[in-house]
Amino acid sequence: MESISDKHSRILRHHKATLQQVVTSIKKFSIKLDTTQLPKEIYLLAIGKASQQMLDAFSKSYSGSIIDGVVLSPDPIPTAKTDKNIRSLSFFTGTHPLPSEENEASTLEILSFIKHLPAQAILVCLISGGTSSLLCLPPDPITIADLQHTYDLLLRSGASIQEMNTVRKHISLVKGGQLAQFVHHLRLRSYLLSDVPQDTAHVIGSGPTLTDPSTYEQALDILHAYKLKEQIPKSALEYLKQGALSRYPETPKPGLNDHPDQEVHLITGSQTLQPFLQSLLEQQGFAVHWSDEPVLGNQKTVVREIAGQVISVLNGQSELSEKSPQALVFQGESYLEVKGEGAGGRNQHLALLLALSLEGQHPVSVLSLATDGVDGPTDAAGALVSSYTTLQARKQGHPPEPYIQHYNSYAFHEAMNTLIKTGPSGTNLMDLCVVLIR
Repeated sequence: MESISDKHSRILRHHKATLQQVVTSIKKFSIKLDTTQLPKEIYLLAIGKASQQMLDAFSKSYSGSIIDGVVLSPDPIPTAKTDKNIRSLSFFTGTHPLPSEENEASTLEILSFIKHLPAQAILVCLISGGTSSLLCLPPDPITIADLQHTYDLLLRSGASIQEMNTVRKHISLVKGGQLAQFVHHLRLRSYLLSDVPQDTAHVIGSGPTLTDPSTYEQALDILHAYKLKEQIPKSALEYLKQGALSRYPETPKPGLNDHPDQEVHLITGSQTLQPFLQSLLEQQGFAVHWSDEPVLGNQKTVVREIAGQVISVLNGQSELSEKSPQALVFQGESYLEVKGEGAGGRNQHLALLLALSLEGQHPVSVLSLATDGVDGPTDAAGALVSSYTTLQARKQGHPPEPYIQHYNSYAFHEAMNTLIKTGPSGTNLMDLCVVLIR
């Protein structure tokens, strides 16, 4: 007769195999773009971490001709298997998640390209997450080094993506709808791949082609709320203060500075990914419950919410408890205030916190994954843990608490062989957390 321990080990092996399939499938996942209303000739601009996937989708659906175009992505895009329309584009690579002089030079190339396009031509813009750092043109008082420091502080602060992008828009000459101001002579068609909770269009990539409702005052309030005013470079803080005093122009505002001829196509991450993952997990025998609301908020709060749902299922107190086994799926973005010099990313940290919260529970496995394949400043996409991971770690001399205290989740997962490494996926559909129960 199979012992309880052996049964649990067998279930967790099945969980791991299923979650590995999820990881593999994310890299193969493709989106669809509606290009039916585009004319036979267009110009193209693609910026962001999902440039490759968006170019592939555009190439498959668009039957016309791309006269010319520019692509800016964090990694080189192989073009050997793409059609000649795509191969004829100019490709630039830049840095992410911090801006750089390389990004600024590429941005100037983009501005030169779009300014010289013929009047009334169609410019198609494919925008995805990562554009906030790749499209980079700070105003004169702010150096690239100061911009990098400001971005780094924001990324470590625990601010939400909307809050971070409010600040980023106001220390830039191309974000927050300012790029669109250079192309009023063109007809603009923007395709936005959402990597943000609630799919707020003007937040995606800091909204270079969309007017911006946020203000300098709000940017300063965000810095105050996260105690960054004393830390960010003087040039950035002074620029924001002067902007709040109307000594610099505000970002273009809805209803006042809208582009005269623009169509916006929003590709939402949750709606795009949900049916795909639902089918994959159901084929493995799981009853799938997709969270009604996107993951959004401080990571400690997110952990309590996810762990609470899992425990209610295990205790038979959830409406899902009649079904077995279950898969709980969460998509969104949690926020983490990083203290110390440890290595990791928000998905690795979330996985470690969940492993600790669920320690010793009945067989539960957790995959926490950055769908773009890059979790924080590491070479991992996330981590795959179980309710037995931290118990095993203690036995092996790796108690999880010090790793959590020092924000050093990468080292923990490396020691426990729980890292997930995919390389850049070419897509960017927010973070994904899949919990398998029993």
